[in-house]
Amino acid sequence: MRKQKIAIVGAGLAGVYAAYRLHKAGIDFDLFEARNRLGGRIHSTEGGLDLGPAWFWPDFQPHMHGLVAELGLSSFAQHEQGDALLERGLGQLMRRQGYPSGNLSMRIGGGTIRLIDALAANLPSDCIHLNTQVLAATLDETGIALRLSAGYCEPHSYSHIWLAIPPRLASRIAFAPQLSQGSIGQLCAVPTWMAAHAKYVARYSQPFWREQKLSGDAFSTVGPLGEIHDASNGEAAALFGFFAIDAARREQFSDAELRALCRTQLIRLFGEEAGTPLEDRVQDWAADPLTATAADQTPPRWHSLHDLTKAFERPWVDRLALVGSEAGGEQGGYMEGALLAVDATLQRVLELPSTDIAG
Repeated sequence: MRKQKIAIVGAGLAGVYAAYRLHKAGIDFDLFEARNRLGGRIHSTEGGLDLGPAWFWPDFQPHMHGLVAELGLSSFAQHEQGDALLERGLGQLMRRQGYPSGNLSMRIGGGTIRLIDALAANLPSDCIHLNTQVLAATLDETGIALRLSAGYCEPHSYSHIWLAIPPRLASRIAFAPQLSQGSIGQLCAVPTWMAAHAKYVARYSQPFWREQKLSGDAFSTVGPLGEIHDASNGEAAALFGFFAIDAARREQFSDAELRALCRTQLIRLFGEEAGTPLEDRVQDWAADPLTATAADQTPPRWHSLHDLTKAFERPWVDRLALVGSEAGGEQGGYMEGALLAVDATLQRVLELPSTDIAG
């Protein structure tokens, strides 16, 4: 019988938010992250431009809306004023009246990374372990011990493990006792949201497209970017786009070649000024082994709902929880889903006696 102590695996939004909530609840934790930074799929350029998720929608994502307000972060509506561009082929550029999205799309001032920074600022630094991958977890009568990539075993005994990483990556951890084949199958069947995709962002001294009465929205059948939007974050002017070419084709180009192709496309759409950004960056999530697996190279055809509430069997069922975004039910894959998964798991832990790790 020991006091509760949670091992959180992964320091994306789910992991950092989990640590934030546990710390506020007075529950001990350690947060392990294989990368050299916090944020996971929330990442930015040096200029604070979003390379991962950027939007949240207050009208159906109240937890994100509430957390942004709780942390005192500024937010603003996605810029949509002006005309949109449609490129049907080379030399076939159409300008049409823009239209607002169906739901109010909001962004965080300074970029979504500000959300991670604000959460992390509330955490004790000695509980955060970067460059540390969890390789194995062993459960016995004293609790849970971890084997880490840093070359040693974590001597503390944990009462629970919260997996704040994509389920497919979680399946790679060596559990003893082993997870059942049914559990592993469930984990491997869940696509990692947006893992097959890549983004291009370009920062400029000013949003010159707005002077042309353009919204920054553009849609192209030519590519390499299929969908482009204004990525200005309240502090910097920028455009971003999602690649229309798949992961296998992107591998055929160097980073410099991809950026050059994107700049050429932006010149076609927005004029010569678009070809000289102050900085530009490609973030290919499919090429990131801490995000995507081989099974994630092709995106799912739709945003599916995965019930992971019964993913684990005894003896792990009461000790192991999925708290990453993919476990967020109807909001799975979104930032809102990460918050929902964490809050649901925390509620179950709070209902346990503080000294009970017996499961």
